[in-house]
Amino acid sequence: RAAVIYGRDRGGVRERADRLAKAVTANPDDPFDVAVLTEDEVGDGRLADELSAISMMGGRRLVRLRLIGERIGAERAAGAALTAHAAGELNPEAFFLIEAGALGKDSPLRKAAEAKGLDKAVAVIPAYEDEPGDVARLVREGLAADRVSLTPDALEKLVERLPKDRGVARQEIERLALFLGPGSGSQGDAAALAEFVGVEAEASLSE
Repeated sequence: RAAVIYGRDRGGVRERADRLAKAVTANPDDPFDVAVLTEDEVGDGRLADELSAISMMGGRRLVRLRLIGERIGAERAAGAALTAHAAGELNPEAFFLIEAGALGKDSPLRKAAEAKGLDKAVAVIPAYEDEPGDVARLVREGLAADRVSLTPDALEKLVERLPKDRGVARQEIERLALFLGPGSGSQGDAAALAEFVGVEAEASLSE
């Protein structure tokens, strides 16, 4: 009935949540079957109302909550709604998907999600930051989709440079593919990328 995906890597959290949303409902962008809320919209019973609503088009209803900041009040409200929904008190056919940042063990939302007896109703999925090997695979797969590649030295340099956030990393990979020429079959080397990909924080292919 519900899933809580959390972690410091907000891009990784969003990517996993998007995949899960597509598995839950045929059209994650359908405003009739899907409600997307932020932490500013969880008060005054709005969250419970959305979780109680029935799908207008006959599909499975998805309620998606994105907790961007670190507001303890929003976490408490989300945790209370999660507990009620997991117990079947709202619309038991709806799916409640929560995206959050790093949740410590004292987080009221995490405590609610990991409460004893809820493991069959709530999936708790921590999204850990990618290791260098994961980043290298992400780069290779991303570039291969555009039929370009990097030499081993260039790949190592890029992996060292890319940020920990997967969403931002994917943007850099897309820029790199554009720089190399999509569909060209070209292979970038470390010398060609030296000006754009370095250890400096401001180094980027954006320009």
